[in-house]
Amino acid sequence: MGIVDLRHTGIAFARRLAAAAAMTLIISAPAAMAGQKPASLVGAYQGGQMEIAAALELTAKGRFRYELSYGSLDEAAEGKWTANGDQVTLTSDPAPAPQYVVVSQANGPQGVLRIIMDFKDSYYQQHFFALVTRNDGSVDAVQLGIDGLSWAFTPDAPPKSVRLLFNVYQLASDPLPLAPGPGYLIHYRFDANGLGKVAFKGEPLKIDHGELVLERHGRTLRFRRVKS
Repeated sequence: MGIVDLRHTGIAFARRLAAAAAMTLIISAPAAMAGQKPASLVGAYQGGQMEIAAALELTAKGRFRYELSYGSLDEAAEGKWTANGDQVTLTSDPAPAPQYVVVSQANGPQGVLRIIMDFKDSYYQQHFFALVTRNDGSVDAVQLGIDGLSWAFTPDAPPKSVRLLFNVYQLASDPLPLAPGPGYLIHYRFDANGLGKVAFKGEPLKIDHGELVLERHGRTLRFRRVKS
């Protein structure tokens, strides 16, 4: 499955939540004890602000849904929620992590590090960077193009290892050692799996005057209940 197929649209999700909120009964309740799912918190929330579309839903069965769109980043999560005093906690369902697979590694053109990746649409290679470590310890970050990467090097500063980085999600591969050689040809496959699925592990959201506050990507998201 391609990368784009795995993305979610936060705005569309927020609209669906707004429609669902019309059927949600909100009941007042006292402050929550640890592990509770108080009815006063059940409902649909929106946390959009400039450049961000974000939505959150807390169900009476203790399940949550979360989505966010921020620039070229789209992420989502589903799992369990609980409340403790003035805090809601999110814990995501397990999801398989994205994975880089080295399909083949061979000698390449003289003085060139050549990298190609498997995609039906070669455009998606442009989302990746190669982090090339030279033998002197310096690191070059080079963006792939629609035809992959052809990175020239000199005999006095050859590459020692290379990692791939999916910049939007900050997903890096393990370093791939490169033995001394005239040139390199590396063929990668990227298995998206649960790409864009957030692994919340007891993620705290403070309850502040009826809003749920989440710190994410250097921004403060304030989720406000969708009025029925």
